[in-house]
Amino acid sequence: MFTAEAYRGYETIRAQALELFVNKGFGQVSMRELARHVGLAPGSLYNHFPSKQALLFDLIEEIYEELYLLVKPARQGVDKVRSLSSLIVAHLRLHRRRPQHFRLALHGFVYLDDAQQQRIVNKRKLYESAFITTAFNATFLAKDTSSVAVQAIIQFLNYLPGWLDDGHLNDEACALLVEQFVTGALRECSKSAIQKIPAPAP
Repeated sequence: MFTAEAYRGYETIRAQALELFVNKGFGQVSMRELARHVGLAPGSLYNHFPSKQALLFDLIEEIYEELYLLVKPARQGVDKVRSLSSLIVAHLRLHRRRPQHFRLALHGFVYLDDAQQQRIVNKRKLYESAFITTAFNATFLAKDTSSVAVQAIIQFLNYLPGWLDDGHLNDEACALLVEQFVTGALRECSKSAIQKIPAPAP
């Protein structure tokens, strides 16, 4: 069981490792360099994590767990539809708090072993399923184009840090812009789905 001091040390290691992985690239960082960066002897670092790959997995897993908590229904077994606007705002806030986690999840996935990758894929699917259940209804998703559009929207929301780095827009303006992109895409997909419905026979 962690003491408060040990927990703070653990979190400090993770935060400093995250910064190094993102700024230098995971593949360019050795365990020795990582230990030096966080102010520990290499042997001491192994007391916290068995390998730098295990630390990478821990950091990537964390962001998908936070994403799932962001979008899961209010109570298990209850499908409570939330507005798309509220989900977009929630994503933007998480991006503001965890920009480096998103970048690491994007670029670090390839460095995980097969078992770790599968666990991350399962976490991502859990999040995506909760997002869809929370934000959309079954009728909408039954349309092929709509289902594909929702998957594209989820990917778009998770690439947002690259859009937000210029700093020219405040949070409210960002939320409005993203919502306009998303609702516009959904509107066009709905039109496309309707146009594909065959006309009734005379």
